[in-house]
Amino acid sequence: MTEQLGSIPCKVLLVDDEENILRAITRLLMEDESNFEVVTATSGAQGLEILKTHSDVALILSDQRMPGMPGAEFLQKAREVAPDAVRMMLTGYADMTATVDAINKGGA
Repeated sequence: MTEQLGSIPCKVLLVDDEENILRAITRLLMEDESNFEVVTATSGAQGLEILKTHSDVALILSDQRMPGMPGAEFLQKAREVAPDAVRMMLTGYADMTATVDAINKGGA
């Protein structure tokens, strides 16, 4: 039974305005014959469009500091489009307000 569960692919959506970070996280997720299928977006708006066409996204990893739509706002909107997906926010900056927003509004 465990072997069967391990073979089920998991679709991950990465959202970050920095391409090098997207590539680095993608490489980490694709190591060791993992069953992750990674889809990337360089903005919150693009991430929402991807969610509309990829209803099977299981995990959303979003940066907080992005132009146009911060990560907390993106996660809030993503929650409406993909309510069953696990939502996580990544950031290189300590911002308590953004963290609280991501948890309260985005369900992170």
